[in-house]
Amino acid sequence: MKFKTTCLLLTLYSLIALGITLHTGFESNITTALFVLFYVIIPAFGAYAALVKNRVALVVAAIFFISQIVRSVSAGSVFPNIAPITISFPMGDFSKGSGYLIDFFAIFMVVLLVWLISEVSTNIKTP
Repeated sequence: MKFKTTCLLLTLYSLIALGITLHTGFESNITTALFVLFYVIIPAFGAYAALVKNRVALVVAAIFFISQIVRSVSAGSVFPNIAPITISFPMGDFSKGSGYLIDFFAIFMVVLLVWLISEVSTNIKTP
């Protein structure tokens, strides 16, 4: 059940990101491609990994969510900081463009994915 729930969460994350991509006009094609890679493809890959219980792909998804825990918010950034699902706490001075967001959803996903990785790792049968 925990693997299916994680698959559902990551699929929902990926689908919301796809909707954001389709309805948001990014400045350049590179920004759009990066957004699709990081917010659509990697979580979809993680959803597939949770479904088939693939440890390596779960690690890739966990690394992605680790990178999303603390995000810098500035006007001059090339990469947009629009996470599809976020429960963030702001830190810093946003009026000067030097604020940071601490994402509790990303922390939750990292904990969940590490738990699933440990479950998959302990269930590996050695010959």
